[in-house]
Amino acid sequence: MTASAPSQASAPDAEYRTLLGHTLNCAACRAGSACPTVVRLGRAWRETRGPAREARR
Repeated sequence: MTASAPSQASAPDAEYRTLLGHTLNCAACRAGSACPTVVRLGRAWRETRGPAREARR
């Protein structure tokens, strides 16, 4: 059996797990300081879930 490519539905989940993992491990995020990486990861997560949200309407 071969592994299938990730579906579009799992892409936002993967981006969210990346964002969550960063915020749990980043000292600046845990301290509540500004972190440019979390801004970039948050934007990527919102962009991947955006088309899925529009399709549900």
